[in-house]
Formats: sequence, structure tokens, C-alpha cells
Amino acid sequence: MAKDNLNNKDNEENYDSLTDAEKLLLAKEERVFGKEEEEEEIEDEKPETAIQKAKKKVGFFFDYYKWFVIIPAIIIVIAVVLITSYLSESRERALELSIVNAKYDIPELIYAVENDYTKYTGEDITGKDIRIEIDIQYPDTASGDGNFSQSEIVSMQKFNASVIAGRVDVALSENWVINDYSITDATLDLREIFDEEFLKEHEDVLYYAVNSEGEKIPVAFYIDAQVVKDSYEDEAKPLVVSFDTAKHKKEAALFMEWLLDQSTGTFEKEQ
Repeated sequence: MAKDNLNNKDNEENYDSLTDAEKLLLAKEERVFGKEEEEEEIEDEKPETAIQKAKKKVGFFFDYYKWFVIIPAIIIVIAVVLITSYLSESRERALELSIVNAKYDIPELIYAVENDYTKYTGEDITGKDIRIEIDIQYPDTASGDGNFSQSEIVSMQKFNASVIAGRVDVALSENWVINDYSITDATLDLREIFDEEFLKEHEDVLYYAVNSEGEKIPVAFYIDAQVVKDSYEDEAKPLVVSFDTAKHKKEAALFMEWLLDQSTGTFEKEQ
């Protein structure tokens, strides 16, 4: 056996020159080496277990059909998200609020609306029944600076679309926003939702804007409630206003009352 494993003539001559003892030792080594190779082959040929077979099948399936599984799964997830978002946005709300041009501590204001205001109403509503639109930027269109950024233009268009669609019952904003909407008669005349006595009581914080006929009408209240002031820049004088398209005018009036209850009215009005 050992002699058969020699590869060339030189090896054969070397083998012939070995003593009988050396040939015996070499043959023994060859048998041990051959046995190890046979054991390795036998070990390699051991039958696969059921788990190994299952893993292999799953691996083959995933390699060949993974996109047939992944793509439908992605589509299903997107569809569920869109449907959930649509149902959430389209369901009826108790109040729809837009916060315009706020800069700071908006989470504090949102928390106050969703918790303190809902308690103030005395009704069985929660924060989930109030839709709050934030991050709306509406630059002063009367400032003479028409170089608005693309994000500002998109934000203005979004807010305008919401007002037209009746998705803004009440808004916290600044006077130039109210002026832009009052000139087209889009703002709500406060005399429609408050009686004369209430308006007279809050005359010091009433904001009058010019409508399409050139008449000054009460359309908003100045608000200096701390939770609102903290959300705007120091020089800002935020107002609360409603719109003619508002779907929940009664709730809009109640929201204004809540803000007025927290206000002191100790600032100089702008007209």
C-alpha cells in the first residue's frame, strides 16, 4: 500500500532503500492516515437532521422568493398606516385649533389645551377630541418683503386650505394674519357668538379688523395668558380668532372664554 502511494521513480528507489523496519513503520502511518480520511468522509456523509433540512428549505425559499414576501408586506404596512391616519384625521372632533407663528414651548401649550381646557369645558371630552395643528408659519404679507421661503409659502397654503375646508375652529395668531382674512370676510364677527355684555366686558382686549366693505368689526381677542405668551416671542401680541367656516363655533367661543379667564389684559393693544 505504501509503495503504491509513491509518486515517481525517485520515490520508488527511496522506498526500496528502506529497511524492513522502516517500510513497516511507513505502512503503518499510511494506514492510520487513510483511516482518518475514511472517518472524515463518513462524518461528512452523515444524514441531515429534520431541523437542518427545515433550515435549508427556509433558506432556499427566502433566497428565491424573498421579494415576493417583502414587497406585499411593505404594501400592507403602508396601507394600514394610511388608513389609520385617514380615519384619525377624518373623524369628528370637538374642537380644531391652529397655532400660528408660535416659536417656543408649544408642548406646554398643547398640554394645557388637552388637559386644562378639557376640564374647563365640563364636558366628556379628552385631548384626543381636539385636533391641534402646529408649526404653521405665516409671515407678514404687508411688510413689503415678498421674499418668502418655500416652506413659508407651503405653510400659508396649508393653513388657507384648512380654513376654507372648515378645519380651523379657532386659531392663535398675530394681527397681520387676521387682517389678511378679515378683508375677505373670512374671519368670524364675534358678535355672532358673544352677546353685547360679554364684548363690552372685554372691550379692552378686543381686536377690530376691516372687512370687505371697509367696516371695522370685532374679530379677535388679545391673549396674554402665560401659557400662550411663553409660546411666542417677547414682542409678539398673540390673538385668538375664529372663522366664518368654523364647524364648532360654540366650542370656539368656549375656548376663547378659557383663554380670557387666564389673561390679565395688561398690555398695549395694536390696531
